[in-house]
Amino acid sequence: MTYISTDAIMPRRKHFVLAGVAVVLALTGTSPAFAGRQVQGGDVARLLTGKAFRIECVDGTQGRGQVTPHGVINVSYRRPSDTREESDNAVIRVKGVEICLAWKQFGGGGDGCYPVSEEVAGARYRLSTGPLWCDISTK
Repeated sequence: MTYISTDAIMPRRKHFVLAGVAVVLALTGTSPAFAGRQVQGGDVARLLTGKAFRIECVDGTQGRGQVTPHGVINVSYRRPSDTREESDNAVIRVKGVEICLAWKQFGGGGDGCYPVSEEVAGARYRLSTGPLWCDISTK
């Protein structure tokens, strides 16, 4: 079983809140109440393996990444308040409809599991916890 960790993808809650929700609403034009169809974390992990993707988070963090065949997610990103590009990686773990990630620094670091929804069929997926989320779009 391939394990994909979402901690690398999702910043900690306090960082999302500090950055604000306005950027997310502007990027998607939707609210969490209108989230897409819930999907299995393992299906999304398999779909992303070996493909490049973009990351756009509610706090304005943007970047790109890729999942290796060994279930490691590598990301490069910029926070809205910083012009420096940073990078991090995490092992992906799957728990049903959740993807779990343990980041060293992305989103403030930490370990968490995030439900996954399909926002655009086969092209954009949202990992979320309450009002905090990151969208992953395949290129």
